Amino acid sequence: MAYRVILFIVILFSYGCSTYLQNKRCNHTDQSFRCVVYVSNYDGDTIKFNIPNVHSLIGKNISIRLNGVDTPELRTKDNCERKKALLAKALVEKELTNASVINLHNIKRGKYFRVLADIEYDSKSIKDELIRKKLAYIYNGGTKKNINWCEK
Repeated sequence: MAYRVILFIVILFSYGCSTYLQNKRCNHTDQSFRCVVYVSNYDGDTIKFNIPNVHSLIGKNISIRLNGVDTPELRTKDNCERKKALLAKALVEKELTNASVINLHNIKRGKYFRVLADIEYDSKSIKDELIRKKLAYIYNGGTKKNINWCEK
């Protein structure tokens, strides 16, 4: 009987510690929303999330613009750009759907009052993945580059 009580206490303690650590890891800050839930993405750089522990008016189905990059446009007459846009969209969807933990960092408002953020998933950057696969380029506002997506 004493063995069962000790086992019960160990299990309860372990669960409490892991819950405490998970909650600590998921605490939001002024610059970060942690443990957000992926909902969908329109393209490679516009992604919707649910943000736990934030009022649903602000944190449910919120659209986030990926900070610091531009991806190909879906609405274009350029077939190469549209194909690359679909690849970027699919990459983001695949990576974030399969992610264990997603965090939004460096949150700010953009020039069109959109919410911008760096998106980290499982300790990786979605921005870095898009750039590495040549599905995005560095963009920090201003005039967009005229990119030939067929060459990339």
